[in-house]
Amino acid sequence: MEESQIKQIIEQQPLHGSALLDPRCKILLLVCIGFVSYFLAGEVVSLALMLVYGLFIAVGNGGKWALKMIVVYIIVAYLNALLRYVQVPVLSVIMSVFGVTLLKLIPIVMMGLWILRTTYMDDLMVALQRMRLPQAVTIPLVVMFRYIPTLRIEYRQIRSTMDIRGISDTWWKRVSHPLATIEYILIPLLMRCLKVTDELAASGTTRGLELECKRYALRPIRFSWPEILVSLLGVLFLAALLFLDQTRIGEIILWRV
Repeated sequence: MEESQIKQIIEQQPLHGSALLDPRCKILLLVCIGFVSYFLAGEVVSLALMLVYGLFIAVGNGGKWALKMIVVYIIVAYLNALLRYVQVPVLSVIMSVFGVTLLKLIPIVMMGLWILRTTYMDDLMVALQRMRLPQAVTIPLVVMFRYIPTLRIEYRQIRSTMDIRGISDTWWKRVSHPLATIEYILIPLLMRCLKVTDELAASGTTRGLELECKRYALRPIRFSWPEILVSLLGVLFLAALLFLDQTRIGEIILWRV
């Protein structure tokens, strides 16, 4: 393939902004966010974490996704604040722990799913290979990244089949009729998962996933100055949040009902 054709293919890719960063930079930020999120206790610093990285995602093909996750975070935070007024001996503790855990997971989910949507598998494979990771690590990671979007597609197809047959699928029916949920959704999804596993294995073999030779990608994969700058700023920002969390700023109660 000629160089002009390669440049034309790269220009047609819909990614822009932070979505064009090296996959290693994205994974580094994800690991740091996951580490810091579970150690932050203050409400102000936790919201700052969501807003800043939501803005980071918004400039990289993720504006709607970042806005949706920030709204979900605020709703969950307010619901968690309401639990302060519920005085049920065991249920209050369980729901409070569940709400706090959910608040810790939302930034990780926001960043992780954005990485899945904006990272090509070829780019990820090349980046992991340049980190000199063994294939026992790279292949499961690549398959996992490819498997999660496939599950969403399969679930949508099951929902479409249910609509064609006149079977509605709502949250209330899932809760009120758990056996029907297992019969109509979980069992078909498990059967499709088994088939998709074989298909992904065959696809990986066809593309030479097990070959140990040096790999290349259409888009240049380099951990250059933009990646170094973003990584340093991201780590410094997270370190600043950990420091501020130990001050009076971390004691401010933001979510009041």
